[in-house]
Amino acid sequence: MAAATLSLELTTVGNGADVNGVVIEMGNPPGSVDSALAAGRVRAGECVAWVLPADETCAAVARRHLRGVMAALGLADELVYDASTMVSELAANVFVHALGGLPGSVGTLPELWLHRRREKTQLVAQVFDVAPWKGVIPGGACRPAFDSEGGRGLEVVDALAAEHGGEWGVHRSRARLTGTPASGKVAFFALPVGAAWPIPPVDVGSALRTLEFLLLARGLGPMHRCEGWNMGVLSVRAEITVWARPHGFHLTMPGVGTTRYALAEIAELAEVVVRCNEELDAGGGGVRL
Repeated sequence: MAAATLSLELTTVGNGADVNGVVIEMGNPPGSVDSALAAGRVRAGECVAWVLPADETCAAVARRHLRGVMAALGLADELVYDASTMVSELAANVFVHALGGLPGSVGTLPELWLHRRREKTQLVAQVFDVAPWKGVIPGGACRPAFDSEGGRGLEVVDALAAEHGGEWGVHRSRARLTGTPASGKVAFFALPVGAAWPIPPVDVGSALRTLEFLLLARGLGPMHRCEGWNMGVLSVRAEITVWARPHGFHLTMPGVGTTRYALAEIAELAEVVVRCNEELDAGGGGVRL
């Protein structure tokens, strides 16, 4: 079986070293060292990302990756089972609707991303594709007709997210694993994991430089960064500014105002910035978190 690509977005650097992205070829199926490595990265506050096949195995591969990492994290069996069902439904939706059920019909392959939200103690799973944006899914729109023989995947995701006290949705984003990041969308869910995440030590300068690197890797920029007196500012574009201080990040963007993120929440913050950037590029007025 062909190897799956696991991309590790490093969120900490030491002694002023340059920040580097790391791409490792990982064998299938994930189950021992592969899943343990990815789980360690998630615990450390990083985002792990896999390319998914653009064929009928898309859901099965996404399910195996997620299940392997969650098991390596020591999460409850019921949560692992339900999350595996949810990611399977999202990936199946990509193949059936985004790819039209035709293998290889879209130039950029789907991707699976995993990261943590430390302050909310959540695991976030996202499935990316480059199909045209069709807007947010309004409440209740995921319920098919009562006599429909299909189309209940998002209803399953909605029900399981509610059962576990989590959330799900769809928003604009950009690919992580292509040379020139393509615009597209992600369908995601976030589930409480029932235990506090450890807090990795991150200094202000390293955190801000890491954020800048992750955004540049996603095709944003040019940006302007300034550091000094144990604080820093990153001007992403005229509408988006990030301040970094010892107590956390402060993100200012249209539609939201100013929102605080812990310095360890770099993966989450980077995705929010990308999302806002995509909305602005598409002519929107920002995001509603």
